[in-house]
Amino acid sequence: MAKIKAADIIWATIRIAAAAVCAFLLYTFIYTISLRQINVGNIAGCAYCGAVIMLVMLYPAMKRKKALRRVGIICGAGLAAFAVYCAVISSLILSEMRHGEDNAVAVSAQGTPQTVIVLGCMVLDGEPSPMLALRLQKAREYLEAHPETVCIVTGGQGANESISEAAAMRRYLLDRGIEDSRIYTEDKSVNTAENIRFAAAVIEERGLPKDTVVVSECYHIYRGVRQAKLAGLHASGIYPDPAPVLITMPSYWLREIFAVSRDIFIGP
Repeated sequence: MAKIKAADIIWATIRIAAAAVCAFLLYTFIYTISLRQINVGNIAGCAYCGAVIMLVMLYPAMKRKKALRRVGIICGAGLAAFAVYCAVISSLILSEMRHGEDNAVAVSAQGTPQTVIVLGCMVLDGEPSPMLALRLQKAREYLEAHPETVCIVTGGQGANESISEAAAMRRYLLDRGIEDSRIYTEDKSVNTAENIRFAAAVIEERGLPKDTVVVSECYHIYRGVRQAKLAGLHASGIYPDPAPVLITMPSYWLREIFAVSRDIFIGP
């Protein structure tokens, strides 16, 4: 009987662990697609996870032939390189997640006026979608805790929306006790870059504080804060508890990795 080497056991364990992780992620991507939330994140995620699982299953047979073994190694190296790249971009996102709210609160504690910018998100039947409602709840909490702050709600009206995202957000905050005089509206933007750029224009026109607090999901605030800084604003990011949307998080996180990459290499 051939002796089993420790290295073979280690590599087999790594392959099985990778396949198990990818199987779980594949489930989350498919689940998100089943909710009709289709994006580059869950499409690419399905392709990547499927490729990893297939490679793990086929590699024991492939390694018996030199040419196929070489193909397997090249494919594995490519998949590993993509995972490392995603980890690098994720570290940028995690850095803002870790320090953003502390930075925002520290600026407020110094008595510096701030402008809260709530990034736009889908409106359903004239009401904020569950994801947007989480952003607004976080914004409301910050506004109540820091009464010197003002707020800009951002987002235009999409083809499948009965009112603009900004209008729905404004109404949400008014209904929950935020004074009308503290809420400014930007209702023309259609993406994150325009959310920030048009909000910066409102800040300039109205003479609002350039120290800003960007509110969005945890995976989204790095890009929002980065674009705010590019627009000449001093920015930090805060986000709501991600627990209610954890099952869809991998899909949107991977989509955000592609979006951050685009902004870095091409521009927002």
